[in-house]
Amino acid sequence: MSPSPPLPQDPAALRQWLREQCADCLGVPAASLATDVPLTDYGMTSVTGTALCGVVEEHLDVECDLELLWQEPTIDGLTSWLASHSVR
Repeated sequence: MSPSPPLPQDPAALRQWLREQCADCLGVPAASLATDVPLTDYGMTSVTGTALCGVVEEHLDVECDLELLWQEPTIDGLTSWLASHSVR
């Protein structure tokens, strides 16, 4: 089970939490993911993206679908979007 994410008001902590979740879905160390590189460069697919969206929806109570991952392809972009859309 994933640790609870930080509140959206703490973008640095939210970015780190999201980085860890992306790494878990991709099966790579979090330290190997640059936050400004598209996740597809690390092998993100529709399958791993669906898993990531599930974690995001469960923990942040915000709708997440694959389209979002293609619109905001980096951890930095996702962090900004999630910080402005999360209801927690």
